[in-house]
Amino acid sequence: MRTERGTGCGDAVLAVYVGAVALFLVLPVAIVLPVSLNAGGALAFPFEGLSLRWYRNIFARPEFVRSFLTSVAVALTATAASLTLGAAAAYGLVRGRVPGRGLLQVLFVTPLVFPSIAYGVALLILLTPLGLTRTTLGLVLAHTVVTLPYVVRTLAATWAGVDRAIEEAAELLGASRLQAFRHVVLPLIRPGLLAAATFSLIISFDEFTVSLFLVGRDVVTLPLQIYYYIEYVIDPTVAAISTILVGLTVAVVMTIEKSMGFERFFRL
Repeated sequence: MRTERGTGCGDAVLAVYVGAVALFLVLPVAIVLPVSLNAGGALAFPFEGLSLRWYRNIFARPEFVRSFLTSVAVALTATAASLTLGAAAAYGLVRGRVPGRGLLQVLFVTPLVFPSIAYGVALLILLTPLGLTRTTLGLVLAHTVVTLPYVVRTLAATWAGVDRAIEEAAELLGASRLQAFRHVVLPLIRPGLLAAATFSLIISFDEFTVSLFLVGRDVVTLPLQIYYYIEYVIDPTVAAISTILVGLTVAVVMTIEKSMGFERFFRL
């Protein structure tokens, strides 16, 4: 009886603790929505009424729309490049007999270890002679470097979880290498591909430090545009932008949950 009571008390304490941590994580995001609807000009409480004026202000300022489209284009292109390069690299590291595999594995995770500002300076030095600073292509190359480690690590774990015997069995039954990959291997690694693509999109869209060294007047990402805006103006416009981004994220999360579920999505 004491054991059951003690266990019940421990479960209750653990539930309260988990709930407090979840509230601590969600509260800063949840408070953005009401602030974005504040009719007043202050980015704080108390509210002076409800209004959509700050959402209208987003579309009234073309730099926000332009920077959002730039961020989307860079994130999608960098993700496509990262998936192409990362899938081949992960397959070689897991299935191939690559000399110096341990060194290559360390090399692929260096962007996660080194400070972002060091990478920003290094990419600035590298891309300047090539004329790729302040260009979309330069940003895509930089974001590919930043996101590639996440893709390689995710897909390497995915490849390691796929039994080689399944692919060999398909080939023994008459399937070509391409057919075996398309009809057998690809469905098995699809959750890993989606997870890698999601991580890459989020990291690229949110990238700030490296982009700071490479953007120009005509090529600015949304995080940097928000930073430039609040240097001179502090109003609920940034809260409205954040609310829209949170809404887009929730839509992606719900789509993933409806299509394949989180358990399978993150089972790497």
